Amino acid sequence: MLRHQVFALVLGLAVFNGIFSPLVHLVAAYSLIWAPPWLPVEPSVTFYFSSLIVATTTLLASGIPAALIERAVPASREAPGPNWIWAAVALVLCFPALVRVLLMSGAMQ
Repeated sequence: MLRHQVFALVLGLAVFNGIFSPLVHLVAAYSLIWAPPWLPVEPSVTFYFSSLIVATTTLLASGIPAALIERAVPASREAPGPNWIWAAVALVLCFPALVRVLLMSGAMQ
């Protein structure tokens, strides 16, 4: 796969985690702290922005190991290796969301 295809995979994993992660409810519970006063206090708006925060955090947190490897091994900057590390860490961060989807679908009890 090309670098941009792996990056698209990372973005997809971040979106998946942002929608189905159990942390979305925790972030939504603290919406009084992060939400500006002009934002509507409707549940759909709170869920949307909470989901966006979790997805962005997943994207940033999973990119840290890839950035450290690119920094430690300068020859790997053009190789697809750090992107695969980024995707692997994003997948690990998606495990709670995957368990939640499996529980909701009834595939796991």
